[in-house]
Amino acid sequence: MKLFIVAAALTLALVSVTTQFPDAPAGFDEKTNGIVDDATHQADQMKFDEAEQPSDGLGPLYNAQSCRECHQSPVSGAASQVTELRVGHQGPDGRFRTPDIPIAHGAEFIRSRVHQRPLSCQ
Repeated sequence: MKLFIVAAALTLALVSVTTQFPDAPAGFDEKTNGIVDDATHQADQMKFDEAEQPSDGLGPLYNAQSCRECHQSPVSGAASQVTELRVGHQGPDGRFRTPDIPIAHGAEFIRSRVHQRPLSCQ
């Protein structure tokens, strides 16, 4: 039995030493991760970095220039340095409901997320 355990341990050690796995990416290289082709990734990146205008919907809850405003650490499309706090309640149908936020001195109400700072990629 001891000989079997030693043989199994040696076999496992030999297999783990000889099996080579590719290294995981060490960081962002602004290239596709393989889910889409390079052309699609580049087109999506351009849209992600595109500067928005007031006519595109900038307003009291979105006033950044683009999604890259938050998602830029260490490169565009990466993690965000902004914390998003979601507030709301469970509605009668059991689904999450965002709060009614008064704008225009209470003349109108909008529903959206509340952020650490007033910008978001919606």
